[in-house]
Amino acid sequence: MAKPVRRRLRKLLPWALGLFAGGIALVLIVAYSGIFNIAASAGHPVLLEWLLTLGKERSVIVNSKPVDVPELNLTELVPLGAAHFQGGCATCHRTPGQRLNPVYDQMLPPPPDLKVHAPMWTRKQLFWMVRHGIQFTGMPSWSGDDRDDEVWAVVAFLEALPSMNTADYLKYASGNSKNITTAQAGEVASQGRPKINLTACSRCHDTDNAPPTSPYVPSLGGQNKAYLKRALHEYHSDLRQSGFMELIAVELDNEHINNLADYYASLTSSVSKTAQNVSSEGAMLAVHGDLSRKIPACLSCHGANKRPDYPRLDGQSEQYIKQQLLVLQRGIRAKTPYGAIMTTIAKRLTEQQMGAAAAFFASQSPTERTEHKSGEGLRQ
Repeated sequence: MAKPVRRRLRKLLPWALGLFAGGIALVLIVAYSGIFNIAASAGHPVLLEWLLTLGKERSVIVNSKPVDVPELNLTELVPLGAAHFQGGCATCHRTPGQRLNPVYDQMLPPPPDLKVHAPMWTRKQLFWMVRHGIQFTGMPSWSGDDRDDEVWAVVAFLEALPSMNTADYLKYASGNSKNITTAQAGEVASQGRPKINLTACSRCHDTDNAPPTSPYVPSLGGQNKAYLKRALHEYHSDLRQSGFMELIAVELDNEHINNLADYYASLTSSVSKTAQNVSSEGAMLAVHGDLSRKIPACLSCHGANKRPDYPRLDGQSEQYIKQQLLVLQRGIRAKTPYGAIMTTIAKRLTEQQMGAAAAFFASQSPTERTEHKSGEGLRQ
């Protein structure tokens, strides 16, 4: 019985291969002939539109299944995600109360209104699309290589977006920057209609009278000028990865960077929320390190009057410090000499040590820049 079946299959195989080869040849002929109209103005044939939509939806559903979803603190992450959306996404996807730009409305497919479409996808699926982009739609992948932590901030915002009105959105997206909603006719004629400044640092960072909008954003006020310049140059050169900072830093020239470093170095340091679970372990790591794991004392480089091209950690939020240690541990910032040094150290830290060090530095007053010696002056 099996032999007759095999004989039939052997007879059908040449026909199957011939049909397959003929199909490939037909596709090549159609493509080379140019008879298929690829103009965006022509739209897609109904069958092709259905097939592309099906393929996109199934690809997102299947490929997003392995995504490990963390718990998201929407209160802390939404301002950060909103600020990025305003600077990097709103041009195509529009904001609440805004009509889609007619230029982008002619794209094929046109960018969806995420206030309407975001609820149609799960948290895993939203992450996957923001992180990896979608081919043939104009949707790019995340520019900060391996910065999944940043993508989750955008996901948190997208989950909150459907319930936002225009005023809510402007509050989150403008952050600490001045939100101008009206203008005189002369200003509109000469400068255009004012909007939230897309590259304003204060959309996320601290000002002279306000802390950062999210505990996942570093406080820049009072930082060393040398460190600020180095960080901005690294973002500008794509040596330090951040989907938030790269699109801003790439537009900065040396004069901009120098002026920004001067400005933030002159500001008074802002105060983060009180750290939780401050322990003696964090103080020990800061002052003495951990010789058993070859971890040097944090304050040997990050203390007052130490390396001016290293960041000061006192007063930074617990969430920000721990997140950066995790980023360093994964080797994401190993492209620069400074990043490579900290990557080696971060890989030796346990998760408990990261949390202890982060809590310790978050508990320190940023206004007390005195040298720490043998634990003197350390608040525990």
